[in-house]
Amino acid sequence: MKKLVITIFILCLAIFPDAIYACATCFGNPNAAATQGMNKAILSMLGITGGVLGGVGSSIFILHRRAKEYAKSIKDNKN
Repeated sequence: MKKLVITIFILCLAIFPDAIYACATCFGNPNAAATQGMNKAILSMLGITGGVLGGVGSSIFILHRRAKEYAKSIKDNKN
């Protein structure tokens, strides 16, 4: 299966050689308007993704902390 995937990947690169060229961000003029716009778009996407993942992570942390406190309070009430 692994050989088949590698063969298909190499075949696709041979059929579509433009896919292996660097984009304007990596290869082009760093002062071009398209490059600057792409850099801002990348930073925006990273910021949004980081914010959402941070919110999910903090929610999980808060729920875990509350569950530990609740389990401790139940244990204290039984004694």
